[in-house]
Parts: sequence; C-alpha cells; structure tokens
Amino acid sequence: MRRASAVAATLALLLLTAGCLGGAPSSGTDSATPTDAAPSGSPTPTPDPTPGATPTDEWTSTERASEIPDADKAVHVENRWNRSVELRIRVVREATNETVYDETATFEPGADRDVYNVREANPDGIESFRVTATGLNATGSVTIETSACYTGAYVEVTDEGELYPFHGIC
Repeated sequence: MRRASAVAATLALLLLTAGCLGGAPSSGTDSATPTDAAPSGSPTPTPDPTPGATPTDEWTSTERASEIPDADKAVHVENRWNRSVELRIRVVREATNETVYDETATFEPGADRDVYNVREANPDGIESFRVTATGLNATGSVTIETSACYTGAYVEVTDEGELYPFHGIC
C-alpha cells in the first residue's frame, strides 16, 4: 500500500512539472499557439497612402486624430429627389453661439455642391460647429468638429424626399 502511494505521488509530481495539467505553454517553437498572431484589440495600421513615402503616425492611425486640428470641413448639399427643394442652411459656432453662415437656396434635382466651409470662420484649434438644415417641412442638424477625426457635414435630400443631415467620423 505504501508503494502504491509513493508511485502515485511520483506520477503526480511528474505530471505537474511537465506542464500537462493546463498550465500556459512556454514560449518557444513547440507551442500549439502561433507566436506571430497579433494580440486582440491591437490597432490595425492603414495602408501607406503614398507608396515609397515614409509613414507618419498622423495618417497611419486614427488613435490621435481627434487631437489634430483640421478646419477644412465643407458643408455639402445633395438633392437626390426628383423635385426642386428650397433649403435653409445655417452654421453656428457653438463656443460663441455665433451664426457664421445662413443662406436659403433652391436645389434642383441632382444638385451636388459645397455651400460653405467652416475654415472661413477661422476656427481657433478644434471647435464645434452645428449645421442645421430646414426644408421639406422638417429640420435636422448635425454637429461637426474641426479635428482630423471628422469629415465635413452633409445635407442630403433622399430619393424619397426626406431631409437627412449627417457626417463621418473616425
């Protein structure tokens, strides 16, 4: 009986030291897990937009884009409906509540143009601008920032004749 206990204890010790009871695999080439796999949650770099150029953090990652000022933000209107539409477009600098653009115009079917660019307001660094569109018995608005993370504002009249303001963000 004593010999069976000694054998069992020795066997248990061998199994524990061999790593067969579910321990993490050691680093090395005999591991079942590939060593070149990217850790989950790692950012995926974007392709180099200029072949041959040296990549910079500014355009290879969106991680810091919200901290980079970029005032070139157009307010773009597109009328995809088959009728003319009268729209009032108003742009307000949120920091001061100042209206920097306010125009009413008729947009023919197929119209597709920029009506304003917030850089004309000479923003100081990163600022927020609210773009409000009124027409078709509706009002919609969207707020954009003058950072590299935001696109300009888009005001679309859909194929169904609905007002749809939106913007893109990284």
